[in-house]
Amino acid sequence: MKKVIVLLAALFLPLAALPAFAAQLRVFVSEMNAIGVPNKDEMKTTLQALLAARLNSDRIMAVGSAAEADAVVSGTYVVLGKVFSMDALARTSGGKTLTRAYIQGDSSEELIPAVGKLAEKLAAELDKIHPGQPAAGAPVAAVPVVAAAAPLAAPKSDIIKNEQVRVAPAGDFIKPKETEQGNTGGWLSKRLTGAANLVALGATLPDGSREVFLAEERRLSYYRQAGEMKLVADTEFRSSEKILSLDTIDGSKGLEIYVTIIRGDELASQVWQVQGDKLVKLAGDLPWFFRAFSLAGGPKKLYVQAMGRDADYFGDVFEATRSGNEIALKNPVKMPRFGTIYTFNQLRDQDGKTLTAVINPDGYLVVYDQEQKEFWRSNDKFGGSELYFQKEDTGVNARVSGEKYRWVFMNMRIQATAGGAILVGKNDGFWVLGNARSYKKGTVYCFSWNGSSLDEKWRTRDTQNYMPDYYFDEAKNELFILQTVQRSGITTRGASSLAIKKVE
Repeated sequence: MKKVIVLLAALFLPLAALPAFAAQLRVFVSEMNAIGVPNKDEMKTTLQALLAARLNSDRIMAVGSAAEADAVVSGTYVVLGKVFSMDALARTSGGKTLTRAYIQGDSSEELIPAVGKLAEKLAAELDKIHPGQPAAGAPVAAVPVVAAAAPLAAPKSDIIKNEQVRVAPAGDFIKPKETEQGNTGGWLSKRLTGAANLVALGATLPDGSREVFLAEERRLSYYRQAGEMKLVADTEFRSSEKILSLDTIDGSKGLEIYVTIIRGDELASQVWQVQGDKLVKLAGDLPWFFRAFSLAGGPKKLYVQAMGRDADYFGDVFEATRSGNEIALKNPVKMPRFGTIYTFNQLRDQDGKTLTAVINPDGYLVVYDQEQKEFWRSNDKFGGSELYFQKEDTGVNARVSGEKYRWVFMNMRIQATAGGAILVGKNDGFWVLGNARSYKKGTVYCFSWNGSSLDEKWRTRDTQNYMPDYYFDEAKNELFILQTVQRSGITTRGASSLAIKKVE
């Protein structure tokens, strides 16, 4: 018997000597500081994405926030003339310095290879100093074997510790609350021809089917959705035109479809209507950005904004009415900093005061007070779209960048509900560098104002594809999510799918 015990001990000792930390090292790369470069904000996020991608390996996993990381990497990129230097510092989540690394180059053409070399240096040093790995020769505590006990009910608390975390339900919505209301499944269309960028809803017809409108870059398609999506009619625009937004609103003679179009450097928007099984144009060459939405959760109305000669968006956002090709303006809405017709919405606090939520150019969600002063800013980024238009750039930016045209990216819109919540979309990508964007998954978040910040109520599970647009039908409590399942190319229009999720 003694021999058997000794043999078993010999077998288990090597297992006990294994490192307690065998998983990948989780590293968060924060925005890099950029000095001596013209486009600082863009360069910060570009370097962050490049370094995070090159650190990712079988030993190191780049994560999306410092809260879930074992190590946090920060750095500085300095340009003096043509010469550049890049320094990186890795710390534990508690602030203890782990290691440093630097690289330098003689021209900007060497920047991307230099980031790769910097990542290799950091990875090699982090392998030597593995946070959480026991020091050589240090004894590993034995794991006591205990009898299984009945699970204890987790105490209700604002702080949920690891032992209180439940297994996530298999529903479509993840709610960060101890008590979660059930949600039912949804509906998913079959593959739809065309990589659509935009979705808008029409009327519910007597037979129970719904009108759904999808827009590709140069095509407007009209579907009826019942058991499946049935294409009823479509229309194609000129090769010189591009669709930037798609909206629907009830007019005096039925549903009207507002299509914001840019032709060259000028807006040439159009208004369409379904008549029988056909799409009929009601007005064209309108010099406005259009958007039909519920401001602060109120009734749905049509709003417009002008395009500036040098600015992408000019002046206030106006409530609008249309008569033929004439647009009448009223009730101007003053825009806070970075606010445009497509990046803002409003909500009300507990005292009834109006707050304005904006997705700024860096992707952060910012809330402004009634005096248009910044009130709160998110820690995470939101929005993200591959849809853009170009404008000729004759100003300072053109002389600095050397590019004749500037790229203006659209953003997913913020929706507000009658109950005071706002919905915000978020796309994450595997290639977002300068003007090159390719997103791989999307999520819709629902927030409410708690008096000091936006509090998450729920969010959808990540889509398996890029999410170019979404729409929340508050009357039916249904969320429409558009996905790109195949991007368009030279010889193909690509493909899309539409999902409907019930929110309860």
